[in-house]
Amino acid sequence: MRKSPRKYSEAEKLNYLRQYHESGMSKRSFCKQHGIYDGTLLNSWLKKYEICKESVPLQLEPNSDDMSNRSKDSYKDENAQLKKRIHELEKALEISRLETLARDMMIDKAEEYFDISIRKKSGAK
Repeated sequence: MRKSPRKYSEAEKLNYLRQYHESGMSKRSFCKQHGIYDGTLLNSWLKKYEICKESVPLQLEPNSDDMSNRSKDSYKDENAQLKKRIHELEKALEISRLETLARDMMIDKAEEYFDISIRKKSGAK
């Protein structure tokens, strides 16, 4: 005798979706581990709640109590760290731009020297 699928409440569905997103598991593995009857059931939940992303946050919201208990020094430290990180990322971006420029120049010179087109044409198939 085959078991009939279980009925899930909205809260249970949202809880399972949150756990699924946080786990990084495949749908099949997740369903098997949590005893969900069928993978298509999880797919239907994903489609249904895809619009309501605020209902299924991928990460938990930070506690507002933690924010109020922080000191001014911790804000200054965090601000300094963020500014340092921004500076590092801007430097990495500039290096990447220079590498791209150098690569483009090298391709231009190779096309000119060998009299062939190296770049892919946009309409080519």
